[in-house]
Amino acid sequence: MKCLASMSILLMLLAASVTGCATSRVAPSERLAVMDATPRQTLSSAIDELVARGFVIRLANAELGRVDAVLATRSGYVLTLEASEAASGTRLAIQGRQGGQPLDPARFDALLAAIQARLVSASTAP
Repeated sequence: MKCLASMSILLMLLAASVTGCATSRVAPSERLAVMDATPRQTLSSAIDELVARGFVIRLANAELGRVDAVLATRSGYVLTLEASEAASGTRLAIQGRQGGQPLDPARFDALLAAIQARLVSASTAP
């Protein structure tokens, strides 16, 4: 009987240690906006804005509609922008990570506004 109780406790501890190792992966949050421009124009303005803010562009592919950038002054600060055609322009999605953790999507509001402002100024330029 004593052996059975010891074995039960051992099995419970083993089960607890195995389940304790499981981690849930959190999907990165993204901020979405619709821009009144083509995906190519949107990505071009986004790249210009990112470079002006000190980002290094690691990937820029207009065919994929994707830009990956890292902030030169902060290690591990990575942004991904994806542009795709929408019914009324371009759907732009921004997501980011810092140190492997997803960034709060509200942090991208100023970046989205700056990209929109670049698109407006480019469309009104002579």
